[in-house]
Amino acid sequence: MAPRTTRSAAADAQTSSPKRIKVTETKHKEVKEVKEVKAPARVKKTKEDTFTRLVPASTMTGEVFIVGAGDCGQLGLGPDVTSATKLKKLTYFEDKNIVEIAAGGLHNMALSSDGKVYSWGCNDQMALGRGGEETEPAPVEGLDGVVIVQVVCGDSVTAALSDVGQVYAWGTFRNKNGIFGFRPDIGIQARPFLIPELSRIVSIKAGADHIVAFTLERKIFTWGCGESGQLGRKILSRMEKERSLTPKELTFKPRKSQIEANPTNPLEFPKIPGVTFHSAFVSVHCGGHQTFLVHESGTVFACGLNNHGQLGVGDQDEYDQFEPFGELVDNEDKERDVEHPGFKEVVGSEHHAIALDRAGRVYTFGRNDDGQLGTGGSESVPNPHLLAKPTNVISVSANGAFTCAVTEDKDFEGNNLWLWGFGEMGQLANGGEDESTPNEVELKGRHVYKAACGGQHTLLLLRPKDL
Repeated sequence: MAPRTTRSAAADAQTSSPKRIKVTETKHKEVKEVKEVKAPARVKKTKEDTFTRLVPASTMTGEVFIVGAGDCGQLGLGPDVTSATKLKKLTYFEDKNIVEIAAGGLHNMALSSDGKVYSWGCNDQMALGRGGEETEPAPVEGLDGVVIVQVVCGDSVTAALSDVGQVYAWGTFRNKNGIFGFRPDIGIQARPFLIPELSRIVSIKAGADHIVAFTLERKIFTWGCGESGQLGRKILSRMEKERSLTPKELTFKPRKSQIEANPTNPLEFPKIPGVTFHSAFVSVHCGGHQTFLVHESGTVFACGLNNHGQLGVGDQDEYDQFEPFGELVDNEDKERDVEHPGFKEVVGSEHHAIALDRAGRVYTFGRNDDGQLGTGGSESVPNPHLLAKPTNVISVSANGAFTCAVTEDKDFEGNNLWLWGFGEMGQLANGGEDESTPNEVELKGRHVYKAACGGQHTLLLLRPKDL
């Protein structure tokens, strides 16, 4: 069953969602031997080594919980559990020291403190990177000797970043006609594949069917399905697979007139040879079929599917070249401009997105049929608009037709969870109701390390009760 986006979105979706089609024959390459490379790390550097080993973004180990739909095994609770309207703990991970989680349309990943990756959910296109029972968690196969520090999920594809800056991926990319392919000569990749074009990578992000990689030198690579312009470059139809399924570096450099000045909240970034003001991007992010680039100034540039204004550029045109965010507006007064200190993160689903600024405030834009923008209404918005709550936000996530935010609770020295939008499948952890404005979830004294929205489920990493 394909992940449900909204009650009204299925009819006019421009791209296809993952289908449950069993793989009969898969052409794939086994993982190649990993060689040490000069890569960034947080250990003592030598004069010869300019890239030290990477570590996970967080070293705090937590307990894995899940809620929502599980008809394709994405709950990880076995073949007999296909839905959950209340949070369920995955006891499999009790002794695994999990530090990171990732949710795709119909599958999930968990990363342990020692660099091991675990998967569960729909495996029709081998997004789990392993065989065996898909409704229960198990280790990804073919990564022996590789230490993973980050993992991301698309709809039918998964990618992982190693501590030496190399990228592995598996599964496949899809387009509106079905399976598009994994590489120009590979249809479906069953086990982790070392991407040969990439090295010195420090961050990866995944949309529904494309991946973005960011290097130590601030170079940006994209690959996957680009039919909606999300790769940030034009693709000739006669060379579509060759140009799309191989990572290519973006050449985009914004004009000075497109970059906002944010002197109220200046941030210091390391100077890198060859990186000028026009190429000083500091992070990359994805929506379902969109790519977002955050400039050092805090300005966001976007490209990709925009039929509901989900690029935040102020219109509903499709772009295969990057455009800056449109005018920011206040949710309480849409005629009033909003001053902001610059953005640091943008995430989205196929039809809506949420942006987090450096002051911990959130802005939403795009489709709003099911309240996923949190405005209290159902009107779509093509410009990023500021929500009154939540505040003190430290991370955001979005998928399907719902949205979540994790906030810092300074009074109780922990983090709280907010969810809103379409909740009929239980993904809002409120018993199965929609929420048109952000709703703080009652976690009974627990605090959140990480939250990730899947197609119709929510995956959480919670602080253990005894801490």
